[in-house]
Amino acid sequence: MYVRTLQDRDLTFAVSGKLWNRSLVMVDSETKSLWSHLLGEAKQGELEGQVLESLPSHMTDWKTWREAHPDTSVLMLDPTHDAYRRDFYHDLDRFIVGMTAGERARAWKFDDLRRHPVVNDQFDETPVVVVFDFPSRTALIFKRTLDGAELTFEHRHDHMIDAQTLTQWDLKTGRAIAGERKGTSLEQAIGVISFGGTWATFYPSSEYWSPEAAQ
Repeated sequence: MYVRTLQDRDLTFAVSGKLWNRSLVMVDSETKSLWSHLLGEAKQGELEGQVLESLPSHMTDWKTWREAHPDTSVLMLDPTHDAYRRDFYHDLDRFIVGMTAGERARAWKFDDLRRHPVVNDQFDETPVVVVFDFPSRTALIFKRTLDGAELTFEHRHDHMIDAQTLTQWDLKTGRAIAGERKGTSLEQAIGVISFGGTWATFYPSSEYWSPEAAQ
């Protein structure tokens, strides 16, 4: 997800019909520049080299989102593919959630996250917790520093507990639902859901978390 305002101008994007590195290419109506959807960067045209600001986002199923946000609004579009359901992710080893900072990148494989649904990690000097809710196939990254304190989490009965206060947190929202910090929320970091092969193409020097290395 990106902010589509650039240089004080709102851009309108569409699918260009082109591919780059076997990945979707967007086009903006205002300048006809071509953009990488994974990088948010204009690769050709008047705005070549410009990068859109990224925003945190969720990729989850509608049931899970609606339960967490019952008053949400929703954009209704004509379906382009009726097979885009939860089981789209049935081969978990094909997918990752990743973070980037300049030329650096780090990724966590869905298959690893299924076995380790809560991962305390660090990227670009920022302590993060990577979570995975298997029933909804939701992978999210949260910053684990709150009010100046660095928290450490463990998975317990479909939620997570921080070791510092024993507060209980919702995996799918990052909200504290019981305990000392109830009512507070972790800040969501910008994570990208991608095919693992595509990620490796765009970020060939990416680091990867592994359960073995974490031990």
